[in-house]
Amino acid sequence: MIKNLKLILLLILVILFLSNDLVNCKITPTPKTLDESIETKEPVVGSEEIVETTKPSVATKSSPITKAPIITKKPTATVKPAVDVDEDSSNSISKKPVDPKFDPKSLFLCGNDIDEDLSEGSNFNAATSTAQDDPYQCYLSPKNVEYGKAMTLTLESKSCGGGEGSGDEEVKGSGKSVVSAVGSSSCLDHKISCAEVEHSDKMTYGVYSVIMAAAPASNTVTKIYASTGGKGQYSDIYFKVEGNTTVLKYGYTSYGKVTEFKNTISGSSFSIANNYTFYYSQDTLIWYFNTRQQGEINTKYAGPKSPPPPLRFRISLTNNENKQIKDSLLPTVASVKTFTYESVKCPSDSESSDENNWGPQKASYKYFSSNCTTYRPYWIFNETLNEEDGWTTKLSNGTLRIQNTYFERIGDNIAFGFNEYAKNLRFSNRISFPIKRHKYLMFWMNGGFKGGQSLAIYLTYKKSKIGSVNLGDFVIGGIQKEHWYKVIIPMKAFQITPPTITQMDGFMIQPTYDGYMDMAYFDDVMFSNGSICMEPLGQMDVFKNGQLENGDPTQSIANVNFDSVAMKYKGKATIEYQIENVNKLQLNFMNGSIGIDEYDGVIFNMFYYPDNAYIYQGQEDLESSQHTYQRPLDCKICLLDQVGTHEFPCLSLSEYVGGVFPSNKWIQLSIPWNDLAVDFYGAQIGGVVVKTDLGGIHQGTLYISQISAAKYKPPHVDESDSSDAFKLPTTHLLSVLLISFYFLFIF
Repeated sequence: MIKNLKLILLLILVILFLSNDLVNCKITPTPKTLDESIETKEPVVGSEEIVETTKPSVATKSSPITKAPIITKKPTATVKPAVDVDEDSSNSISKKPVDPKFDPKSLFLCGNDIDEDLSEGSNFNAATSTAQDDPYQCYLSPKNVEYGKAMTLTLESKSCGGGEGSGDEEVKGSGKSVVSAVGSSSCLDHKISCAEVEHSDKMTYGVYSVIMAAAPASNTVTKIYASTGGKGQYSDIYFKVEGNTTVLKYGYTSYGKVTEFKNTISGSSFSIANNYTFYYSQDTLIWYFNTRQQGEINTKYAGPKSPPPPLRFRISLTNNENKQIKDSLLPTVASVKTFTYESVKCPSDSESSDENNWGPQKASYKYFSSNCTTYRPYWIFNETLNEEDGWTTKLSNGTLRIQNTYFERIGDNIAFGFNEYAKNLRFSNRISFPIKRHKYLMFWMNGGFKGGQSLAIYLTYKKSKIGSVNLGDFVIGGIQKEHWYKVIIPMKAFQITPPTITQMDGFMIQPTYDGYMDMAYFDDVMFSNGSICMEPLGQMDVFKNGQLENGDPTQSIANVNFDSVAMKYKGKATIEYQIENVNKLQLNFMNGSIGIDEYDGVIFNMFYYPDNAYIYQGQEDLESSQHTYQRPLDCKICLLDQVGTHEFPCLSLSEYVGGVFPSNKWIQLSIPWNDLAVDFYGAQIGGVVVKTDLGGIHQGTLYISQISAAKYKPPHVDESDSSDAFKLPTTHLLSVLLISFYFLFIF
């Protein structure tokens, strides 16, 4: 009897031990599904209500504001890398030591970067007109500057701020107090009060960028400028927007001499949020509106000299001195959401390899280079809409079709017509979910027959827009016609308004201005937590460690070297492909085709060394500091069918990583089958091709150290999905163990 009891207790002990080991192992929980989310009833205070039918007209303090797009800095000349480059040393750039006693900032050769969300206060100080300093035909009142969803500047009649005869007045809300003397109860005899703000920091060469909705009233002037000097020495760089017009004025003043340009911006409205950016160097000035270059002047060879640093950055809203404003149009408001300043690098600064090699598409860099994840993407649309989890596009406003007639990738995609500002493609869910659940919002987009769409993406909650980004920030060079782009948007890029909101129920895509943009196409819409980790074991290597494995190179054409030592990777030879359309890299699988059910994707490790004659084509006669643009790599990866003779739709490398493929850096891409257009039942792959269709020019060299088919690592199992039947706290298990040993060895 005792023996049987001992055996029973021993069996219980083993079961408890194993069950506790299984349920208490260290795993990272996966995000909950939408059905597990709980709808919250918090009111949406201060967010922008979604209006489906109205067009933009007058800017108010709640006008939509988008995040400032990032303008690429001037590219520097390409440096030929060393013969033997490994993953770490390839990014290093040798620099001449700088005397530690010398501070470049003391000569205003460089400065500190600034990035301010003006809805949260700022380092701007409001100006006040005085009898000694009265620069405009209106009275500068600090009370005309307020902070809420944005920094607002107001132009109004018969309002001088502190009231008649109030003396000193104080402005709060910017994180600072600005106290100034009114000096006169009659506003210095002005009939209109206006506003101007000045940043507290001095600035120098670099990129200045503002997101602003200008005042809409006729005969008002909203001005963005950086200036220096006084009478006779005054210099500045500026944008000027006159209310209720379509003419953008921009230019600069050099020691009192004004050089001004005018561009008509058709199909747009200055009274909604737009991006105004200018690039300033010792010899070059470039102006951008919504990331599109408006003008450029090289002051070394033409026109007056560039203004000398240091500069003070200012924004003003005043009246046109030569025209009268109707009282019925007042008050009128200019709304400023963000101000960013990116200084030129100091000689002593350590260059960031991320910035140098990836340029402005930081979202793509983070997605492909950060730690991989075992979380699987959460699909919203993949040939069909995920209606099972509650997703719908019924709240969209415009022409929408699920089709595969035009611009097919894999099966059906969404075609949508952005025919005017009010048209929007909206993905919404019946149940809200946490904004921070996923790291990225991702989709493929094709510009269709027209291309060039200027779109904003808004997160939604109930009937409100709660955050936005500009699509152009994540596709460098814009959406070109008849090209598919992979759009990767970090969720943290959305500035949530108000910040107390933690839930969302969808997102919408809408034009940034009122104009005809035609049909655009969308596919593979999803949330993601990053690139999925590949198993290091069990891979099918086509080329790796300097050797061809399961790859037959006999179908390759012309200038391709499979044993190159011009650019080694960790001491091993690489594939050297000269990027020109007369050359083709083709590797057929020697052991027969593989099915997409055997592996989940392909790993490529590549290094792009560009040819300066290509990337700076048309700028060969300019010095490197004068180059204004860099042509993107035009190179594709294509998979071959089962017999290895026909190509599936190809994947463009630049369009896959945000518009511009990084140069002079080893980049590893783990590309799933669905991004390579072979994610369909029964697909068999017989080889891989790397090629370009661009003829007549040599783009540079692509070095490849690895091509391997691989499987995903298994996904994490959510701890909440495990059975609770055998879960025991560790202390309870210890008690059971002691009791069991007591019965086994004492009785």
